[in-house]
Amino acid sequence: MSISSETYARLLSLADQAPLECLPLTARTLDRAKTLGYNQIGQVRSAPTSRLVGDLGEERAEELRRALYDFGMRQPGTADALV
Repeated sequence: MSISSETYARLLSLADQAPLECLPLTARTLDRAKTLGYNQIGQVRSAPTSRLVGDLGEERAEELRRALYDFGMRQPGTADALV
């Protein structure tokens, strides 16, 4: 069973509003992200990879990208994001 792109976009919009604590992150990554003002999944999902790396470092940015990927979310506007 598949869903329409419109339905997927609505579901993604709801997920973007979820708190960052919903993602399976280490305490260190979650604390660092929240300190920098990343409080919702959508804030991380919409941030450019270069910004996440600059803010959090490569290891924590990769952890965030993998958590998003595991939940079926990809950063908008990037075909190869999270690879």
